[in-house]
Amino acid sequence: MSPEEAVRAFFDCYTNGRPEDFDACVAPDYVDYGHEPPGIGPDGARADYENAIKLLGGLIRYAIDALVVDGDMVAAAWTGKLPSGAEMKGLSLYRVTGGLLRSTRHALIGELPV
Repeated sequence: MSPEEAVRAFFDCYTNGRPEDFDACVAPDYVDYGHEPPGIGPDGARADYENAIKLLGGLIRYAIDALVVDGDMVAAAWTGKLPSGAEMKGLSLYRVTGGLLRSTRHALIGELPV
């Protein structure tokens, strides 16, 4: 899987409510620096997913607004539509090797609409 495909697959796991598919795009040594404590590996990605669902009240539908690939680094500007109808925007930076996500860092653009 290319770096772009791995990032798109990661977003699809969230949007389609399929955290079991993180195994196909997240490396065992993956670290999500956007959470405290950081999510580690596919199980950490699933825990982060479950936390987001709980915090925001259900499935979040993501759209990738822009994607920039530079070697093993992928930047994604995104919009998440919450179950309430509110939207949040963010920017994420992913490191991908061997077709799997190795790390991610996130920044919200504006406030979290909860």
